[in-house]
Amino acid sequence: MKTRSGKGNRTGLAVFGLVLLAVGGLAIARALGAFGDAAAREPVVDAGARSFAATTPWFWPVVAAVGFVIGLIGLAWLVALLRVDRPRRLRLESGTSGVTEVDAHPASEALAEQVSAYPDVRRAHAVLRGSSDDPHLDLGVSAVEPADLGALVTRLHDEAVPDLRTTLGLRRLPAMVRLNLTGGRRTRPVH
Repeated sequence: MKTRSGKGNRTGLAVFGLVLLAVGGLAIARALGAFGDAAAREPVVDAGARSFAATTPWFWPVVAAVGFVIGLIGLAWLVALLRVDRPRRLRLESGTSGVTEVDAHPASEALAEQVSAYPDVRRAHAVLRGSSDDPHLDLGVSAVEPADLGALVTRLHDEAVPDLRTTLGLRRLPAMVRLNLTGGRRTRPVH
C-alpha cells in the first residue's frame, strides 16, 4: 500500500513538474523572441480574452471554483502524505462468533524492550505498520560499535520477531530491521 502511494506521488509530481517546466520554458522562449519580436512585446493574454473575462459574468466564479478544487486536491495530497500508517488495533481472529483484537502499541513496545535487553544493544524502537489484518514490523536497533552484528541479526531473526509473531498469533509478520552502530560503552586501548 505504501509503495503504491509513493509511486503515485512520484508520478504525480513528475507530471506536474514537466507541465510547469514546459509552460515556463515556453514563456521564457516567447519573452526572448523565439516566436518573433512582435510576440515578445505583446501581452500574454490578448485583448479578446481580456474582454471575454471582463464581460462574462460566470468567468471569475468558474476560475475561483477551479482554484478551490485544485487547493482541495493539494490539501488532500498533503494529508495523505502526513498520515501515519500504523494500526491502532491488530485483528488476531475473526469469525462467526466475533472478532479478537489487541492494541498494537504495547505489543511493539514489548518487543523493543526485549531487544533493548540484548547484549551490545543500546536501544531499540519497534512499530507495527500496515493494516490491522496484514501488519508488518519496522524495527530500529542501535548497537554498540564493537557488536557482533551476525549474532544480533540471527537472534532478531530466530528469537525476537518469531516471539512477537507467536504472541500475536500471526502466520506471517514481514519485518524490516534497521541497524545503527553507535559509539561503544567500552573503551578501546590505544597503542
